[in-house]
Amino acid sequence: MAGIEKTDLVIEIGSGPANLTSRLAAAACHVIAFETDRNLFKIYDKYFKNSNVTFNQIDFLKADPAAMIGELKAAAKLNFNKIKVVSNIPYYITSQIIEKLLYSKIEFSDIYLLIQSDVAERIAAGPGSKDYSILSVACALKSRVSILKKIAKTCFYPAPEVESALVRLEPFKRPVAEEFKEDVFFAIVKSAFNQRRKVAVSAIANNIERVSGINGYDERFTHFLKAAGLKIIFSGIFEKAGIPLLARAEDISCGDYISITGQLGRLFEDSLIK
Repeated sequence: MAGIEKTDLVIEIGSGPANLTSRLAAAACHVIAFETDRNLFKIYDKYFKNSNVTFNQIDFLKADPAAMIGELKAAAKLNFNKIKVVSNIPYYITSQIIEKLLYSKIEFSDIYLLIQSDVAERIAAGPGSKDYSILSVACALKSRVSILKKIAKTCFYPAPEVESALVRLEPFKRPVAEEFKEDVFFAIVKSAFNQRRKVAVSAIANNIERVSGINGYDERFTHFLKAAGLKIIFSGIFEKAGIPLLARAEDISCGDYISITGQLGRLFEDSLIK
């Protein structure tokens, strides 16, 4: 289903007993696998000696996969066309792993993840859905998301307590004309969802200064927010973007959040010139 080819470099997060690893290795140019359980490395040493798999005993969230790919490419003289991720990831750190993958410097062609079913629904959710969240917007900003298959818990042994789903994320680059500051974007999105039952204009105006300060965003931006009449500013931005003033956080698309960000960013830049 992942369409692995001999010209692909594959990253696997959580190789476990290496059942999936062996299949990936047979299809790919090379596999970079991450596993924290050192006891499993005895298996790797026995069955994958001199193979096209590099096992790393390190938490993926603490690793620098871009540097690892560079070092491996130089040392092994690998020639690969695409970099893909195929992983059955630990469910409790799903969000952190997805964030690291989508917001890394690596240009992945495809990301295939087996994750908890309800998290998959949140990732793939669109505006107007009860599952639409900050995670939905963060994924939509960097990728196209699709749920490929639901997998019953009875397919695993021992059976987990939750259902699973295989999701595909197709990362993409946004047009240069759409350039904006991501910290401002997420200050807006986090502020809106912080009070998702309120209309977004009020929620953003109420929270954006605090959210920007907590997350350590540009001090000049935070100072700008303190001096601004935020409710009036965001009402004007919404009207200009064609977003209903009564819209709530879950009603606003990723594209509309980008539009809000662009307008606020221009107001901020103008304030620096004055």
